[in-house]
Amino acid sequence: MSEPNKLRLQGEEAPVAIVGAGYAGLALANSLHLRSVPYVIYDARSLPFVHVTGGAKFDVPSFDHIAKKLELNAPEKYESGGPCRKDVIDSLLERVKSNLVSSQRIVGIEHRSGLFYLQSWRNGRNLKDEPAKPLGPFRSVVGADGIFSVVRERALPNTFLIGDARWAGDRWYDLGLRRIDRGANIALIDGLELGQVMVTMDQSSWIGGKFCAYDISRRRSMRTFFSLAAIACLVALIKSQWHDNVDMRNPIGTLGEILFSDECLARDQSKPLITFQLHKGLQLLFGRKGHYSVLRPSLLFWVQITALIIIHSIVSIILAIIIYYGIIQRRGSTFAKLLCWGGILPFAVSFPIFLTRTFNLSNRAVRVATAATPTLVTFRCLEALHGSSPHSVEGSVWNYCLYYSSVIEFVFDERTGSPAKASWADVWRKGRVCLVNFMVVSLLLSYMELHVYRPFLTGNGGAFMGITTYVQPGHIGNNFLAAVLTSSTVATGTAAFGFAICGIAGVLTLDVFDDPMFQSISVSDFWGRRWNRMVHGVLKRGVYKPVRKRSSRTIAALATFVASGLLHEYVLFILSIPTPTPESSEAFTRYEPCYGNQFCFFAWNGMLMALEYMLKSWTAASRLNLPVPTVVRSLLVVSTALPVSHWFTDEYVRSGLFSHYAVGFPVIVESSEHISL
Repeated sequence: MSEPNKLRLQGEEAPVAIVGAGYAGLALANSLHLRSVPYVIYDARSLPFVHVTGGAKFDVPSFDHIAKKLELNAPEKYESGGPCRKDVIDSLLERVKSNLVSSQRIVGIEHRSGLFYLQSWRNGRNLKDEPAKPLGPFRSVVGADGIFSVVRERALPNTFLIGDARWAGDRWYDLGLRRIDRGANIALIDGLELGQVMVTMDQSSWIGGKFCAYDISRRRSMRTFFSLAAIACLVALIKSQWHDNVDMRNPIGTLGEILFSDECLARDQSKPLITFQLHKGLQLLFGRKGHYSVLRPSLLFWVQITALIIIHSIVSIILAIIIYYGIIQRRGSTFAKLLCWGGILPFAVSFPIFLTRTFNLSNRAVRVATAATPTLVTFRCLEALHGSSPHSVEGSVWNYCLYYSSVIEFVFDERTGSPAKASWADVWRKGRVCLVNFMVVSLLLSYMELHVYRPFLTGNGGAFMGITTYVQPGHIGNNFLAAVLTSSTVATGTAAFGFAICGIAGVLTLDVFDDPMFQSISVSDFWGRRWNRMVHGVLKRGVYKPVRKRSSRTIAALATFVASGLLHEYVLFILSIPTPTPESSEAFTRYEPCYGNQFCFFAWNGMLMALEYMLKSWTAASRLNLPVPTVVRSLLVVSTALPVSHWFTDEYVRSGLFSHYAVGFPVIVESSEHISL
């Protein structure tokens, strides 16, 4: 092995040790060689490498790009459409063979004084009469040693994984199919990218990142923890219902009846967690006396929603395959248009009706979960038809299925075209957001239910009132609390599923809400970047962009709000679907929606958005930039919609949606049992 380029670290020559001379390891070695970074490669095999599996040719879509970046002597043309495996290995070895140490199987890693030392067996095998040979020191160690990686097993900080060592078991949900199908391509890209990272990052910032063995190990531990926790919760739920309710002659059918039973609606039968009486001072402050109970949240409520989301994911993956090959691959054809408008959209719209009647879903908050299919599939099908899908998701049918599979959108890495990885910080941040919103919803539901969702006195009621009533402080206050409750309720559910997906799958998900009530600086900022960004995304790609190609920005914005209004009117229809349930309980009362109010609300906001666009084009308005605090500006923005926001929230109050949501939260209610603690 010739002497590599020198790099002095703490007074010693410390090259990068690359364990494994496969596609990933050789690509990294070439990348470091071009950047004058010292390196040494260790491999258990002996030269020449004759172990080339998988056939003479293989599919590496990025090989031309990689060969150009690494300045390889690769043939310009290939027979049968692809490079030969032997040619690829030879071109990768040509420049770095002098830095390759063969017949050295690495069996251990030690970390001392900021440097690494490797333990190896000579000739690639354990000799009983000879101890493991120490090698080093090294500034860093990169594991390119396959699915049984020694570097991954130790997972030390400042060690890295590429190729199969990084991917094996990381995408457990694809059963290894992605690694088999595109393993060589991924390995070569990993080696190229890590070589760039190791040059641009200084020593103090190396710890962390998607190649870091320590971070990868933590992500896997995190997924294991969340998976076991989810299984434990499900087992506990089944065990609590099994003995008395399951018919052993048909356990699966009976278990389905238990899963979607109406027990979670019987709030009057719930056992309180705690019962208490207000202090006399608080009784005078709130003007209320009596005893109160904190009701126990129903775990079955959340299990039902989770089950429906899983059903949605399975159906969406099947539809994604059909859309990918039937619409995306045939975009612009008559067949694609017929499949979209005559097949996919009617199925998506009717699917919640099928679920509601099949499982006899009486809880209207649970029914809202069934609206995920028509909401996401409908507009994603339209964006596929018009070519406005995110660029990364159409790269392969696998990415497109991932795009459809989750009710919360994955964040895709534009450089690799793959879902971005979630770190521990991402998981805990989403967990913190979920917990905060959960507490806010619990307190708001307790307060609003005690006051029948009208805590402040107003004049006339109803959807359309006298002009003066719209600006009364009590009316504005009621609408503001209802808007915060709506925002926090949806944010809790989306944050909970985002938290679970990040924890179990290790994939970063979109933050659906970004504090719209207190951080918005304009109407477009409120609706476009902070309020329900997931629905905004599919509306923008499925409605706004197609309309924008044929008309002005104002018309496209109005069309988007019209589509949003129709979508929310459809949700009211889902809430009103009758089911054969007892009529005696308040939770089962029929609901006759007043259609048109929510459409008017979104039409109003569409006009506000159009007005904002026109004002921005006015020179004097565009130059006006007053130093107003963000909270004040946000309240001014929200105040443009608050006078009419009851058009949006009153239907949810009338339908009992918020009361049905309260089943899953620890709410405070007035208690008839006077129990002193």
